[in-house]
Amino acid sequence: MNNRPITTIQAVAVIASTIIGIGILTFPRFMVEAGDSGAPLVTASGIFIAFIGFWFTASVCRKFPNETLFIFSRRLVGTGLADFFTGLIVVFFAFSTGITMRQFGEVCVSVIFKKTPIEAVILLMLLLGCLSIRRNIVKFTYIHSFYLPLILLPVLIIILVALNEIDVLNLLPVTGNQLTPRKFTTGMLTSASLYQGTFILTLLVPFMKKPQKVMKAGTIALLLIVSIYVLIVTVSVGMFGAQETLLLFYPTLETARSISLGAGLLERFDAIFIIVWVISIFTTIFSNFYMATFAFKELARFQDHRLLASFLLPFIFGSSLLPDNVFQTYDLASATAMFGLILLTFYPFLLWFVTIIREKRGRSV
Repeated sequence: MNNRPITTIQAVAVIASTIIGIGILTFPRFMVEAGDSGAPLVTASGIFIAFIGFWFTASVCRKFPNETLFIFSRRLVGTGLADFFTGLIVVFFAFSTGITMRQFGEVCVSVIFKKTPIEAVILLMLLLGCLSIRRNIVKFTYIHSFYLPLILLPVLIIILVALNEIDVLNLLPVTGNQLTPRKFTTGMLTSASLYQGTFILTLLVPFMKKPQKVMKAGTIALLLIVSIYVLIVTVSVGMFGAQETLLLFYPTLETARSISLGAGLLERFDAIFIIVWVISIFTTIFSNFYMATFAFKELARFQDHRLLASFLLPFIFGSSLLPDNVFQTYDLASATAMFGLILLTFYPFLLWFVTIIREKRGRSV
């Protein structure tokens, strides 16, 4: 078997399907809070901050194409410091999986399974994720490559249909009403926090046929997803207006409910959207759970990660039940995302900086 079976296109698929997920439903409301009618502009601006962390991660991984970040980091900053950051990564991705699961459960019990306990919904999806991650990186990649078209095509169809329903006046002025630097920065950081899935490339590089193209793969994935997010925010604000969007808890779902095709011939786009959304949630949880388990394996110096998946399951399930209500859930999700944005930007920067210093001094890593 080829030791490097993952192509650049497959790497794009993994990164893209990891990024697109829970934020689809509520993302427009957060962007409108920051930018009013300028929400699409605020959404697009987040990619610049997200690209910084991605660039450092991709740059340092390209210098060590035969190892994951968890291995070569020990030689760069020392075993103790590397293990400390690996532990933070385990906690972050495990906790992020739990909070994402809670958000998933909140939507399910309020929209689909109204009489089902939220614990049952969360546990069922977690068990599915736990069974799925008992695979190697190659099969992990194939799963993402299979599901990405099933996510993107229906979403693009819904967006294209919704574009016919928008009122351009709702999108004016494009810079928003009274868009202050503070609000713009807050919205920019919120937008950037959605693109942390690029960190999954640290697992892919040692298996890529052309690891030097990881920068290209990540850039394509980021541009693809930011385009979709901008379009989603545009159709939501364009259909309902900024003030109405603020009153909607799940603006994107309401957008799908409000459109039809062929004079009512094809309705209930919200049912299609929910199916696509569940698939996108699974791929996001799949990646986060896999990253937490793989990092834990490296931290514990295990040869295999499958046993550790079952070990992390109670922690993830417990973290999903920490918030008392849906409002605390989204507050905790925002705080977790901000922590991840800092961690997954600073740590790759530290590794990249140490690598550059060593290279300038002519020292071998």
